[in-house]
Amino acid sequence: MAFDDEHLPLSPDAGWWHASVVFPQPHKDAARVLATALSGRRFHFLRKDAGVRLRTEQPAPELLDQLVSDGVLTGWTDGIYEPETHAFGGPEGMAVAHDVFCADSRAALAETGAPGARERAVMLLSAMIREAGLDPFEAGDVYDRWATLRHPIALPQGPALDKAVSAMRRLMNADAALRPDPEAGWVERVAAFEDAGRQLRRLAADGRLMRGIRGVLAHHAIFAFNRAGVSVEAQAATAWLGRHVAFSTAEGADVSTRTSASADPNLPRMETTVTPVTDPAQLREALAQRLVDSGHLRSQAAIDAFRTTNRHAFLPGVDLQRAYKEDAVPIKHDEHGEMISCISAPSVVATQLEQLGALPGHKVLEAGAATGYNAALLGKIVSPGGQVWTLDVDKDLVAGASKHLAEAGIDNATAVMADGAAGLPEHAPYDRIQFTVGAGDVPAKILEQLAPDGRLVLPMRIRGSISRSFAFERDGDTWKTVSCEMATFVPLRKGVCDDVYTLVLMAGEGTVRLETFSEQDVDRDALRTVLDEQQTKLYTGVKFRQGSAWEWLYLYLACVLPNGLSRLPGQRPGFTPHFGWGSMAALDGASLAYLTIREGEDENGRYWEVGVIGHGEAGRGLAERVVDEIRAWDASGGNDAPAPGFRMTTAESRDRLTANDPRFVIDKPYSRLVVDWARKG
Repeated sequence: MAFDDEHLPLSPDAGWWHASVVFPQPHKDAARVLATALSGRRFHFLRKDAGVRLRTEQPAPELLDQLVSDGVLTGWTDGIYEPETHAFGGPEGMAVAHDVFCADSRAALAETGAPGARERAVMLLSAMIREAGLDPFEAGDVYDRWATLRHPIALPQGPALDKAVSAMRRLMNADAALRPDPEAGWVERVAAFEDAGRQLRRLAADGRLMRGIRGVLAHHAIFAFNRAGVSVEAQAATAWLGRHVAFSTAEGADVSTRTSASADPNLPRMETTVTPVTDPAQLREALAQRLVDSGHLRSQAAIDAFRTTNRHAFLPGVDLQRAYKEDAVPIKHDEHGEMISCISAPSVVATQLEQLGALPGHKVLEAGAATGYNAALLGKIVSPGGQVWTLDVDKDLVAGASKHLAEAGIDNATAVMADGAAGLPEHAPYDRIQFTVGAGDVPAKILEQLAPDGRLVLPMRIRGSISRSFAFERDGDTWKTVSCEMATFVPLRKGVCDDVYTLVLMAGEGTVRLETFSEQDVDRDALRTVLDEQQTKLYTGVKFRQGSAWEWLYLYLACVLPNGLSRLPGQRPGFTPHFGWGSMAALDGASLAYLTIREGEDENGRYWEVGVIGHGEAGRGLAERVVDEIRAWDASGGNDAPAPGFRMTTAESRDRLTANDPRFVIDKPYSRLVVDWARKG
């Protein structure tokens, strides 16, 4: 399964052995011999001066000594490897980097001096960028960041520039895996770069990168082109061309007039018939296989639905490649530019379909029609004999979904304009009800429309920003949870369960903002300037290590703190959150206390200690309370305790659900949710 939103960006550094290796000149043959000699070892390298900085998992002094004796190497010296951990996004980002370094190094070292190195590097980097989920302009920003780290260059005008731009455009948009007549191991290299892109995307989405993903990718570009033996000047030209392709609408626009003494801007022509994949069948199959491999898709009916449904047909005007990427695609914004409807990322769609467990012949109600894509998948899953009704509150969305479903030939799914929280009682009871929009409560009217043995899948906000996608089934007069997954969705609008939130933009420098919800008792105006007030920093003594999950600590704090826990994303000077994307914060009136971490090492290895930073008049007291609660959670088992369970009931049956600790009873207008914390031992 994909990583959830709560894992700490931790990964221990490999104990790489470091040696600075000096080659004779010319050194092409020596590099190839070294690559062969390292066969069977995991290694990576960086070109430096007249040789390489070699890093191997196991020390290799005897091997290097022998190569010196054989006259292959001029010499070598021992050293200490200091990985650029922050530049690659933190410990987990560095682990991703090491994997792709090693996957690429053997071929890159053996190819020293071979023609086409720059073109191969462009294709590999482009594969990584695409799988990282970046759109063309975001990719252009990667090239721009790379360009700023290289010397300015002067580019020729006229046909020479046009030829270079055209070649660069073809390389950036090509499917590297389909390159004809590739060298041995090429497909595996492409797969490694693509996998690295996907891993970085997950780390960024989960807030586990300690640096922006575009900056991380720009650093990967430098290292990849260094391994390929591409000169700094040629790198500068390549970075400029990539930026130009991404941002210009006409070849020859935005030409740099800066000069340098030694520029070699022309990309040698690469004769290749490689083109982007434009066959939807290939894209559908690749998407389904990725979801199967990641564990998001398990049931055959859902797999078949993904394999036979054109996702791009539900996204007219959207780039074909983007339609099949692991990303949500916005389809509607409000007057303030906030997204209010989207087609969810494929992994999220797959996860909910597996939670729903619809079967042939089932009647299904979906709240949140959006493009109609999910309804189309459901229509295929419940065939033959089943029927799907999908609801939305906006006329244009319903019209669009109806059009897409008809064009796709889905004749057992109907889009209706209605409030999802109120349901569609005229067709009840339903075997399955699915919400593809978030809710702050369980819509009571929906439960009345569910068959006695039916299932409701609902992404519900618990308290503050903490939410999960629940699969509920009846358990007598109450409801049990048969599945619970991390999930955040665009909220319900214009209905009985309208889940309104207010985004508080922090004053001053930076991009920090605070999510607040209607049930939170806070002074939103005062909170705008709270980060400018004096801070109190406390540490808990609670240590997180590699792979430690944050989701259960978040849930615990959301239950026990007066206003739950809110997301506090963004960056600004002096703001030191526990993740690169931002932090989670406790709120009290005009004060807040957010989570931070500090790194250390003990007899068990590296750890990250959880801390709390309080701001505002009550900031110290709030920080102290959060520290106490984190210690209490840890003392009761922390991440070593079994995962909690969930029970739910509606208003008239509230008395039937209790908990030993009333803090874990979440009362909402229409429902009561009880979180059952099992204790270790």
